[in-house]
Amino acid sequence: MSDTADDRTREKRRRIVEAARFLVLRNGLRGTTMEAIAREARIAKPTLYAQFPDKDAIFVGIVDAMMDDLLAAYDSGMRGDGNISERVGNALAGQYAVLAQTLAGSPHATELMSEHKRVGARFREKDLRAETEIAAELRASGVAEPEALTKVICAAAYGVALKITDEAEMVAGVRLLCRRMIESEIK
Repeated sequence: MSDTADDRTREKRRRIVEAARFLVLRNGLRGTTMEAIAREARIAKPTLYAQFPDKDAIFVGIVDAMMDDLLAAYDSGMRGDGNISERVGNALAGQYAVLAQTLAGSPHATELMSEHKRVGARFREKDLRAETEIAAELRASGVAEPEALTKVICAAAYGVALKITDEAEMVAGVRLLCRRMIESEIK
């Protein structure tokens, strides 16, 4: 397949996933049909089925796209400027901000996050990667119990993200949490 054909296929898949995400957030997973996805993506149903055999495969595509966005936000924060507490705070706040923006206003956000068993596995993979990286950075900064501190920080940041619904306040809260918890442990 030529580069142009590959590009067209990627673009088609992106349009399908975007259309499906829009519909799932508006109507729920059960309330979204393959026909509606094809209509929203402005493609024929056979074209849709050529790219995704069923709604489950499309849902996996939605989750994969969301995970790519979350990881990009996390990586941007960890690679950014600042000390370890600022970078961890920016990384965790960034990923939760992306999640909040993605799911904002949807009455079906909970369904999207809990409906499919693959979601849990993908989030666990991302969390494990983040925890491993944060613990290594904390260890390099001289923190005595980096793995334990990492688990507490990640759990607390998750709690802040769940409880504070205003995105700006949530971001500030996660950053404050990381600053207070990490800076007091650095030797």
